[in-house]
Amino acid sequence: MSIAFNTQFSRLAPAIAVGLSLCAADAAAQGTNTTDIGQLAAADQGTNLAFPAIFGSASAVAPVGGTGYVALTYATPRNGISGSDADGDVVAGYTFGNPVDAISVSVGVAITGIDPFGDSGSFNISASRLLGSTDRSATFIGVSALGLGGWGDASLDGESYNVYVSHLTSLGAGSAEIPLQITFGYGTRATLSDEGTGRVTDGIFYGIGMGVTHSLSLSASGTATQLNVGAVLSIPQIEGLSLAAGIFDVTDNTDRQQVTATIAYAF
Repeated sequence: MSIAFNTQFSRLAPAIAVGLSLCAADAAAQGTNTTDIGQLAAADQGTNLAFPAIFGSASAVAPVGGTGYVALTYATPRNGISGSDADGDVVAGYTFGNPVDAISVSVGVAITGIDPFGDSGSFNISASRLLGSTDRSATFIGVSALGLGGWGDASLDGESYNVYVSHLTSLGAGSAEIPLQITFGYGTRATLSDEGTGRVTDGIFYGIGMGVTHSLSLSASGTATQLNVGAVLSIPQIEGLSLAAGIFDVTDNTDRQQVTATIAYAF
């Protein structure tokens, strides 16, 4: 049974975002991107802080071409409806192209619901481009389409389209520089009704994330009707592995509050 509900900020969003953010973080750490992103992920005096991933929101910060990810998300309750059972989703994707010299494109597939596995799902695609950078910041623009070619219950959810801008910078904190990411965008089917009906409309979305330790970033995201909070933790002992956890609609304003946990692996 499909468990994704009709909104940009479904459980699939953190899984996809974690995978792509982790790929971008790996690129920053390895210095493979020709922008100054690597500097933004590091504090002064060689103290590296985590890449500022954003839970529950799209990001235009792109990984380098030739990277991919797979992620498993667990959520409770299903669709954010109180009393429903928990379930999970699986997403996988691959990125090619270069956001600095041309365009970075990521394609992926989402299997919505794991009981039974594979009876519902859809495809997604996103593209991003560097707008400009300095020695301390970088700005990207991105577009995405979710819910493409849906089958099973996911075919009832429909497609959604989004455009957004993401800005990477850093904040001075004593002798350290804290990496920061800010995203703002507009999407179709982005805003859940605050009347508790589950109805969705077009609208804005936003997010902000910051690296707080060597491996941990904290973030908040939302729409006109809901606020989400979460964290992403990289596992230094296993290159490419990260964990994310958070709460959608933390104030339960839309009567669709949901707790999620994601494990993602980038390669």
